[in-house]
Amino acid sequence: MHNAAKMFLGIGAVGLIISVAVFGFSANQLTQIEDDMDIYWGDWIVYQGGNGDIYLDNEIGYTVYVDKSYDCSVSVSARHGGEEHYEAYCDSYYDFDDWMQLGDIYPSTTGYYHIEVEAEEFVLVDWTTPMGGLDGLENSLLGLFGCCLSLGFLMLGMILALVLKEKPEVMINQAHSGDSPSAISNGKGSQPESSNQNDVGWWNEQR
Repeated sequence: MHNAAKMFLGIGAVGLIISVAVFGFSANQLTQIEDDMDIYWGDWIVYQGGNGDIYLDNEIGYTVYVDKSYDCSVSVSARHGGEEHYEAYCDSYYDFDDWMQLGDIYPSTTGYYHIEVEAEEFVLVDWTTPMGGLDGLENSLLGLFGCCLSLGFLMLGMILALVLKEKPEVMINQAHSGDSPSAISNGKGSQPESSNQNDVGWWNEQR
């Protein structure tokens, strides 16, 4: 097998194992979060009051609640650096006690945000801490991407294994010249037979 094919197959196999492990672990986290949806949001109130500049942490997501006497049409604004960070998401599933959910605030940086709500009073709830943050979802997406990428490496490696083949080693047999070892050991040279006969004739004439 060609070295390039081996490399891609190795990378793909290792990457697939790691990606499946990451995806499985993060999926388990998400399942546990879904099974633990009996969170009492009243325990996670970080602010209760009226409009003003409120300090928010960019690693936390905040949900805006108002009294249930209002409806989902209540206007909300959360501005920082001239940009709006509020997203409306009115869902009665997350209501608790006498508080109704209006939407979420996603801080881009840590600092003071000017928050205005058309209500006498509102509360901000930290929803990311009890939910385990967004790590589980991010890890699931990362694991899924890793699986796809690793499968691509495996497919590429298999294609290269079929297309690229190592050239077999060719043994070149060179013609041997000179006397063989057996002939040399017997004291015989490679002198032609006719030359030996001439030598014999010359010796006889001298005699």
